Amino acid sequence: MYSYIKNNLIARAAVCTMLTIMLMAGISCKKALDQSSTQVSPENLQWTSINDSRSALMGVYGLFRSALANNYAQWVYGDLRFGDFSSYNRPDLDAAIRNQLNASFPMIKDLADWRRFYAVINSAAVFIEHAPAVVKADPKYSQANLVLDIAQVRALRALAYFYLVRIWGDVPLVTYAYDNGTFPAIGRTSATTVLDYAQRELQAAAIDLPYYYGVSPQTYYGFNQSNWTGVLLNKVSAYAILAHMSAWQGNYVNTDVYAGLVMDNAAKAGITASSIGYLTAANGIFQGRQPAQLVAFGAIDFNGESSGAGHLEDLTLAQPFVARVKPQIFVSRDTLSSIFTDAYDFRFGTDTLAKTFWTNYITGYNSSTPVFSKIKVIRDGVSDGSYPVFGSAMLISRLEDIQLLRAEAMAALNRRDEAIRYLNLIRQNRGVPLFLQTSTANIVDAIFAERRRELMGEGWRWYDLIRYHKIRQKDTAFSRLIQTGGIYWPVSTSVLSANSLIQQNPYWK
Repeated sequence: MYSYIKNNLIARAAVCTMLTIMLMAGISCKKALDQSSTQVSPENLQWTSINDSRSALMGVYGLFRSALANNYAQWVYGDLRFGDFSSYNRPDLDAAIRNQLNASFPMIKDLADWRRFYAVINSAAVFIEHAPAVVKADPKYSQANLVLDIAQVRALRALAYFYLVRIWGDVPLVTYAYDNGTFPAIGRTSATTVLDYAQRELQAAAIDLPYYYGVSPQTYYGFNQSNWTGVLLNKVSAYAILAHMSAWQGNYVNTDVYAGLVMDNAAKAGITASSIGYLTAANGIFQGRQPAQLVAFGAIDFNGESSGAGHLEDLTLAQPFVARVKPQIFVSRDTLSSIFTDAYDFRFGTDTLAKTFWTNYITGYNSSTPVFSKIKVIRDGVSDGSYPVFGSAMLISRLEDIQLLRAEAMAALNRRDEAIRYLNLIRQNRGVPLFLQTSTANIVDAIFAERRRELMGEGWRWYDLIRYHKIRQKDTAFSRLIQTGGIYWPVSTSVLSANSLIQQNPYWK
């Protein structure tokens, strides 16, 4: 029952999150959620007015956030497997950490089901097929508006496929809408083909996506730029996703190109680097919706979008932030000491001689279960934890992520001096000594160690491990895991039962 209640809260919060524009227009989020949540799904709209297109667009965003929030999917998929977090009294989370993905826990079984991502993909396809009718039916919905909307849903569909490929490998490629809700009985398509399709979609979307929406004298759905900042995917968001797709495929020439486009054009979208204070403050980059959130699904407490589940804080926070004695997951002291090796690292550093600590990432270091407090947005970021409802954005990428990804590309391309330059953009802002050109340390190791520190808790560790071991190829066990498909999740039995053309991933047979 507890699991059902928490998942229901996640679903309601996700729908509410992406109905912000309705709130701006005077429609209550609570009123919207008192109705069936399927009413915001594109399949159930009449496609006769601008309100239909707006609801459908927000519905695609909402479905995506729900897919990532359900059972903390963003972090279970991306941070826990062979990661830096340990679990406290959560055997299901411990199973994910140990890569025991055939365990019989309800959470593990649920996360093996890819249909939430296909709900996003189908809703995007429904929008693309039906939204043009609104241009003809409602003069308030312009062709220019349609172009912006279709660019966004194409980008969201491409991002959904990127998640699918990283989690399951080969997956069905569906490029059309199935309005009756019945998933088409088709087999799996190679991951390479799926990613090639997703990249073409993103490239096309990037052409039409703006840096800002509603720039004066124009408006977007009747609202100006300030209402839309940090809410929707923009041109730089598309470049960031393309950079990561290219890195995943080992195409580091393209990774450099797209990461360069992000860095060169970030200012045009108001995207800036994050100081350690801005990164770790309760009202910093993880709070609300802000330009620095390069790719994110935001939440605003004022709009009723906070929730008690589906946020990392529900797993990581405990006293003194919320009325919980122990966090459900934590980074142990031994792990912290092995990761943060510089005493003056602003994120977390310990000088045992001077007995001084930098604790921006960690609270209660001397505890057996230190609290990972890098992300701690309780309600609006200024409220206390007496009522533990969380309002953090689900941040997928920010500028530091892309700077380090570009450093990775340069290192993979044997352009060491440039790799050092991009690596040091991060190190100089975090109090860590610069990586010197005269250093004999391996630059790839240094870059991935920096990603490990900088992006902790942001859903990247597992994917970083895979790319790292593909480059270095010095860990026989991990290389075998890659070769045998052990890096992917098993496909849920419910999916296999519903479609005889789908076969289980060989590693999990």
